[in-house]
Amino acid sequence: MQKSFESDAWHGPALLETLEGVDHRLAAKHVAPGVHTIWEIALHTIAWKRAVTRWLEGDTSYEVKPEENFPEPEEGDFLEWQHVITELKVAQAELLAATAKFTDERLLQTTPSGRQTWSDLLYGVVHHDLYHAGQIALLKKTAAHESQGSRFK
Repeated sequence: MQKSFESDAWHGPALLETLEGVDHRLAAKHVAPGVHTIWEIALHTIAWKRAVTRWLEGDTSYEVKPEENFPEPEEGDFLEWQHVITELKVAQAELLAATAKFTDERLLQTTPSGRQTWSDLLYGVVHHDLYHAGQIALLKKTAAHESQGSRFK
């Protein structure tokens, strides 16, 4: 879980690595209509990490509210962006702490929803981080090409 979030993932850049070099202006940039910004994606990953943490801690009825899913920045300034990065790291630390309390046996038990095991849920967090890391990498490349005068269609 930590490798897909922070570094040393076998496939390439982890989520935090893709956010390196992203400032508040780039994070808030809309590269195309209907496409989420890097900022919105970062807030989305925080919301879902916190949801999984709550489920692991026993609040299995918790749901991510629509306004938490892909929220836009409030001010969109440097300090707010730094706070988002900090909150992303805190959400990951909270998730890891909740995960550490699980035994191997419990990880293989079915969640209350009956749709998956706790282990499946945690693999889902890894997949979620890497999916959004890929999106962020593409958004960064698109913005870089735009700044050089190119426009993807």
